[in-house]
Amino acid sequence: MDIWLLEDDFRIAAIHADYITALKPEARVRQFLTGTALQEALLLEQPTVLLMDLYIPDVEGYELVKQVRATYPAIRIVMVTAANSRKDVETLHSYGVFDYLVKPFDESRLHKTFKQLDNTAKALSCQEAVTQSEIDALFYSPVQVSSEKAFPKGIDALTLEKVAHLFQEKGHSSLTATEVSRMIGTSRSTARRYLEHLVEDGVLETQLLYGSVGRPERSYVLCETYEQN
Repeated sequence: MDIWLLEDDFRIAAIHADYITALKPEARVRQFLTGTALQEALLLEQPTVLLMDLYIPDVEGYELVKQVRATYPAIRIVMVTAANSRKDVETLHSYGVFDYLVKPFDESRLHKTFKQLDNTAKALSCQEAVTQSEIDALFYSPVQVSSEKAFPKGIDALTLEKVAHLFQEKGHSSLTATEVSRMIGTSRSTARRYLEHLVEDGVLETQLLYGSVGRPERSYVLCETYEQN
């Protein structure tokens, strides 16, 4: 994956490049301090993803976004900017930017961007037909677990998000604690703790599975509010 970064402040560019490298060590990262340098580079090759500020001294940000979208529609543009007015967000969303990060942001927010980029690439890779669940993954944000939320002891935000995504992104309609523990590589009791936390948050609800022998087993499903299919 080629990831290009357009940021005129070299110190901020270095910080953002470090974030990218930490999250995508396999990516080839290039930094540009001016819009002119970016435009010249685009004539020779194009990145998979372009992270760009709206305010670049030598170009008009809106025009640059429109130019890249029109000339190189396959490039995923991610705005990384302090511009957070309703007009800016609404206009750039209408231009078709892939994501919008308001400065300053942290590494966990960029992680969500790359996660959705991976989901999009996976859904559109080498298939003549795309399923409805894969289309939903492109047009609807998956169940989000806020990294800013204060979690109880024993609950980690990234693991909680991973468990929630088993139902949303992986398309599992129903899972038990045993199945989840196997998928995320934890003990059954740990998996159950995360599942029960999602029940408390209203993301999941429980059902009882009755087998031929023994006690019924607790199963977890998405609440109707979160179902996309």
